[in-house]
Amino acid sequence: MTYQVLARTWRPQRFADLLGQEAAVQTLSNALSSGTFGQAYLFSGLRGVGKTTAARLLAKAVNCVEGPTHEPCGVCVSCVEVTDGSSLDVIELDAATNTGVDNVRDLQELLRYHPTRDRYRVLIVDEVHMLSKSAFNALLKTIEEPPPYIVWIFATTDRHKVPATILSRCQQLEFRPVGTELIRGRLEEIAAAEGFTISPSAAIAIAAASEGSVRDALSLLDQLRAFASDDVNDEAVAAVLGVPPLEVTAGLVEALASGRAGDALVMLREQLADGQDASVLYQETGRTLRTLLHLAVDPALEPAISQTHRKLLQPMAEKFGVDGLSRMLGLWLEQEMIVRQAGNRELALEVSALRLARWPSVQRVEGWLAGAEDIALPAPKAPQSQAPPTVTPGNAGGGSPPPNQDDGTQAAPPEPPEQISREEANQATLAEEAQSDPGVTLVLEVLGGEVVAVRSHGEGS
Repeated sequence: MTYQVLARTWRPQRFADLLGQEAAVQTLSNALSSGTFGQAYLFSGLRGVGKTTAARLLAKAVNCVEGPTHEPCGVCVSCVEVTDGSSLDVIELDAATNTGVDNVRDLQELLRYHPTRDRYRVLIVDEVHMLSKSAFNALLKTIEEPPPYIVWIFATTDRHKVPATILSRCQQLEFRPVGTELIRGRLEEIAAAEGFTISPSAAIAIAAASEGSVRDALSLLDQLRAFASDDVNDEAVAAVLGVPPLEVTAGLVEALASGRAGDALVMLREQLADGQDASVLYQETGRTLRTLLHLAVDPALEPAISQTHRKLLQPMAEKFGVDGLSRMLGLWLEQEMIVRQAGNRELALEVSALRLARWPSVQRVEGWLAGAEDIALPAPKAPQSQAPPTVTPGNAGGGSPPPNQDDGTQAAPPEPPEQISREEANQATLAEEAQSDPGVTLVLEVLGGEVVAVRSHGEGS
């Protein structure tokens, strides 16, 4: 017998096994228990969250020998045939490949005949938003007033493309993306049942990469299991998914938060040279910042993190604090559109990193404005070359003559000092403003010509 992928082997066979869809399951269960289930349903939501599975479970529930029931037995002839896909009274149509009105007319022909054996003839149309406009129009009457033995179930990943005339004739159930923790638990459960190992951090990484899709997570687990020979760990995840190890992103965050822009650029270029994707690096760095923030707020917010990673990140979380990490994460998220839309994403990632590396300067500005740090005005530099002073009887010691000479002439003004650097000039301007008005909350051209929002006396942002 050929190997069956995990997504099929572990397809839920009961409503209770649907992961993270409590609202939809409760609605269907109550309707089946009370006998008030509708003649047409529309299941919408992200790919791989259980829409088609729920449609098949509903088909089992209405035709089970013990039904209609919210707990189909799974062993009667009707339930077994639905599971195998061989039932004559449960018809599945892929609207992505059967988009025309002729395909819908073929379905309508089936409406004229009673079920072969079961109570209901269940018509499941997957990706229904792919149907043509004429096909939708052909469905209107049969959805609104179908024969009493017909149940329509539509599934779609894009509900907004379904005409309102169809939506109004269906009971609509939204299937939500599944939480990372729920997917992680299911992956560990499946690994234990299948007899292979998976580390907690690897399970979290797979769950995060699946973005709420259980099917995607199981497909990734299948791939990693084959790559790692039944020992799925962080190294396998990094190699297969192209996700940098947490140690790398933690080191990058440490360098950026400490203002070591050069070290951060070296780390980024090493990862990019190894084939890492710039967008993935950006996302994983943001995820590390988020984990640090959770640990700073309450270590219990990250229960699934491994002890090794906790020992690495907990000191950093305590060092930078909740306020600093939350604002650094905000600064990092502001660069998302730049990285996503840039033609050169590697350059955009470096620019984003350099901006975050200015975080210590922001803290220094806040300290100046709040009076927490001493403000020292930079002394102007002496000119590099100056003509030797002219010795006169009234100025024997050198230097400039007194303002009013005996001959009635006025001394020329002294040469202006050499232009000080832009940074020193900006700091001088900042210091003068802070001394004259401690309540100032915005400083211009302090950090590279941008307007920087700062705090003053613990207020504002």
